[in-house]
Amino acid sequence: MASNHKLTGVIAGRTIQSLSIDSGKLSATFDDGSMMTVKLGATPPDATKIGTVKAVRQSGTTLDIDYEDGSTLVIETIEETSSVMLRDSNRKMEYAD
Repeated sequence: MASNHKLTGVIAGRTIQSLSIDSGKLSATFDDGSMMTVKLGATPPDATKIGTVKAVRQSGTTLDIDYEDGSTLVIETIEETSSVMLRDSNRKMEYAD
């Protein structure tokens, strides 16, 4: 699985404080007030796994968020692109793919 360098560069070091799923979207709230939404293809098996992001890897519709503690949150996106959006605490767009 290839590293998603662009998304890793934006969220590495941030801590996901909460995850929620609603209407086919996963919302991740970070400790700095930013929020990432992911259009889901399937509900992640461990949708409560939170932690500090180390890296992001992506292959097709599989998005892996690797945490500093060595664990990984595996997310199945609805499409290969146009599934992930990140906004800062002021709701300004930081990342979209």
